[in-house]
Amino acid sequence: MKFKAYSLYSKIISFLLLLLGFTSCDPEGGGSSIAEYGVPSAKFKVKGTLVDKTNESKLVSGVKVAIGHPYVDGAGIKKTYYVDSIVTNNTGGFDLSITDFPMSQKFVIKYEDTDAAQNGNYGLTIDTVRFENPSFTGEKEGWYAGETTKDLGKVKLSPVTDKK
Repeated sequence: MKFKAYSLYSKIISFLLLLLGFTSCDPEGGGSSIAEYGVPSAKFKVKGTLVDKTNESKLVSGVKVAIGHPYVDGAGIKKTYYVDSIVTNNTGGFDLSITDFPMSQKFVIKYEDTDAAQNGNYGLTIDTVRFENPSFTGEKEGWYAGETTKDLGKVKLSPVTDKK
């Protein structure tokens, strides 16, 4: 007798679970939100033109420009993880982008002269760029908030002089 009761209860519970399972899979959305995975993100663009600090009409080409995230490692040492880099074109222009959380951000920009013999020696310059309360434009889809651009205009690099 007990076995038949358990069997009947099992069938009833199985039938109810079957109905619940099918009703939770609504192909039309039914007003419920769609599950999304990941984190909110946005594209931060930085652009500008490199010029010689002593002669602003001289455009500086052939300089490697990199953008990255500053962080502190486990030993407490400040480091930078560079994400994107480009070599400036013959008009000294550069255009970099980095994807991060859509909020105020601070990135490190590194200017490194890799061809000193061709256009003068500008050594290594490290700077920061801040995006304070950025507004994002462009196509926004799901977690993606769009993009924002900061134009640095003319970035002045100081030439390195050899002291002998």
